[in-house]
Amino acid sequence: MRGDVMQWMGRLVAVVFGLGVLALLGAVAVLVRQAEGVPPWPIFLGLLGLVALILLAGACLALISIAVSARRGAEALQRLGGTLPAAVAEPEPEPVAQMQGPFTPTGLADASARPVRPGRSLVATR
Repeated sequence: MRGDVMQWMGRLVAVVFGLGVLALLGAVAVLVRQAEGVPPWPIFLGLLGLVALILLAGACLALISIAVSARRGAEALQRLGGTLPAAVAEPEPEPVAQMQGPFTPTGLADASARPVRPGRSLVATR
C-alpha cells in the first residue's frame, strides 16, 4: 500500500495539470470571444500560463520520482540486513610503512633522486 501512495500522488498531479490546462483554455476562449478582433494579451497570457503549468507539473513529478527512488534504495539497504556489499564498504587503510608514493615522506626523497644513467658524464660545471 505504501508504494501506491506515490503512484496516486503522480495521478493527482496529472489530474490537477489537466484541469488547469482545461481552465486556462476556457478562460482564453472566453476572453477572445468577448473581444473585438483577436487580442494578443489573452493568448499570450494563456500560453504563459500553460508553460507555467507544464513546469510546475514537471517539477512535482520529478520530486515524486526522486522520492520513489530513495524509498527503493532504502528498502534495498534494509533487505541487505545491515551488511554493506564489498563495492560499497570502505577499504581498510594500509599501514603507513607500506604506503609507497610521491607524497609520503619517504616517497619524496626517492622521487627527487634520479638514477645515474650509464654512459653519461658531466660536461660542464658552474
